[in-house]
Amino acid sequence: MSHEFTVEVLYHFNCGECKNWWSQTSTPDFNQTTLTWGMVGKYIYCPHCGHETDAEIKENFFEKKT
Repeated sequence: MSHEFTVEVLYHFNCGECKNWWSQTSTPDFNQTTLTWGMVGKYIYCPHCGHETDAEIKENFFEKKT
């Protein structure tokens, strides 16, 4: 019998208001072009201060690390 697995994406957020961070998991929607864009444009609620705004990928995240 084969091993079975599932996929879970872990997003790390930094609040634009209070600057605290938190993580959120999600089961990816494989109809999306890439997993990374799953949170872009969604309104996210900060569990620390309650600030709610849209999400964007952190600046320079895709820059090649050498």
